[in-house]
Amino acid sequence: MRLTEVLKMVSKPAAWGSGWTSSFLCFSAASGYWFAGEHRRAMCWIALGFVEVAAIVV
Repeated sequence: MRLTEVLKMVSKPAAWGSGWTSSFLCFSAASGYWFAGEHRRAMCWIALGFVEVAAIVV
């Protein structure tokens, strides 16, 4: 097994976990802005969260 193959196998779960954490933080920020009454900023964070989820799934 080559080193590059090992690095690819190790990096995928880390990227997957990082992506889900990032999307969770986006949705968390969106809910905070929403409850603060800043709906435009909340919508931006929601859109960014969906982009993160799409990047993970695709």
